[in-house]
Amino acid sequence: MSRRMPLLAFLLATSLLLPAAAHARRDPPAPPPTDTLRISVDDAVQRALARSEEMRAARALVQQTEGQVLQELSRALPQVSGMVTYDRKLQSIFQGVVADTGFFGQILKNSSFAAVHTWSADLTAQQLLWSGGKVGAALKAAKAANRSAHATEQETASDLTYQVRQAYYDAVYAARLVEIAESALAQARAHLAQVRSGRREGSRSEYEALRAEVDAANQEPQVVAARNGLEIAMLALKRLTNVPPAQPVVLGTPLASADGTVPVATDLSTAVERRPALAAADFEVEARRQAVKVYRGQRWPDLYVASTLSQQAFPSELWPRRDQFRRNWDASVRLEVPIFTGLRTEGQVAQASAQYEAARADRDRLREGAAIEATQARDELARTLSTLRARRETVRQARRAWELAGVRFTNGMSTQVEVSDARLQLQSAEVNEVQAMRDYLVAIAALERAVGHPLPVERKPLEDVTISPNLEGTR
Repeated sequence: MSRRMPLLAFLLATSLLLPAAAHARRDPPAPPPTDTLRISVDDAVQRALARSEEMRAARALVQQTEGQVLQELSRALPQVSGMVTYDRKLQSIFQGVVADTGFFGQILKNSSFAAVHTWSADLTAQQLLWSGGKVGAALKAAKAANRSAHATEQETASDLTYQVRQAYYDAVYAARLVEIAESALAQARAHLAQVRSGRREGSRSEYEALRAEVDAANQEPQVVAARNGLEIAMLALKRLTNVPPAQPVVLGTPLASADGTVPVATDLSTAVERRPALAAADFEVEARRQAVKVYRGQRWPDLYVASTLSQQAFPSELWPRRDQFRRNWDASVRLEVPIFTGLRTEGQVAQASAQYEAARADRDRLREGAAIEATQARDELARTLSTLRARRETVRQARRAWELAGVRFTNGMSTQVEVSDARLQLQSAEVNEVQAMRDYLVAIAALERAVGHPLPVERKPLEDVTISPNLEGTR
């Protein structure tokens, strides 16, 4: 019995491990991407426009309306169809007559009445001659809907561009906050080392050492919070640009340039005539207007001309010979007159008219809202530019105050509280400057979205930019 135990244990372990190994071979886990993607803000926009779900849906709408145009156009074109039919008589009232070898029996045997096998090949052509304007109006409505879909696609691209730029600047802003927090932590730790050295030499008090330790400890949660914010911002950017969450990404466009210049819009016009959403609304109104004509045209008759070419054979066997087919060709003119439709047409006209009026109201409301949005975006751009100038000057002053506080503390002319306050003020000023730069760049993107086209910009030193009091632009 003892000799069998190792063998049974081996078989049991094998039976448990083999299915797991086979399953692992069938479904290997996909390795996370390890290649680093370096992406600029323009690259992020182009990637989102090419791969985002929003653009895919907008392109699908364009394709759908193109199909509607072809469908309405087909009603004005000739309709040609072919049909081949085989018919076999299983039972017939003429069976007794067909069995007769006389004159009438032979005639019925080779006709559709009593033939056992009947083959028919038909070619039919039909053309609409007049429809009371329904077909033309439907085609114009479909074309207007297609143009509206194209404009909607452009508006979607504009919205997506703004969202990507905002997410990109948020990510760069979060990365800069991490740098500021880590720099502040390094400064606090360096100052703590200096205080501890002075404490060992007897030139610093225990209170100053404890205060320096508390300042350094308080800075560590801010670093963790900044890193968490960066991770969340990067995930939002990756979602918009369809980048796998696990793939490393390096942001190549900083908020502030190395030479200290900022992009300045040279034209701050708030005209919204080029806004794609307004064009889409105009085409939607036209489509609704043509729809009213379509339903009104249903009160008029339709005139068709048609022709049918038929080949029929009645073979005694299953498969006919070519010489057994007989030709029949006819033509017809058909007039379809709607006499009474149960008030359906009147209801459709009333509904289409209401939809047309609603589309006009939506267009007017959208135009008014776009004008207000453009004005607000221009005002916000001026505000953020003014804030950015103030924040940058504040950083310069706070950095100088921190340097002086450090010198005074080294020479024994100030306390630990003064150094800590100066460092916190510098950190706060740097965060405010980065926030102001991010807000300014987002404001430019928002104004471009509001007016529906890119703004002409040029880079200038911030101190050379003058803000016009009437907010009509900068110079």
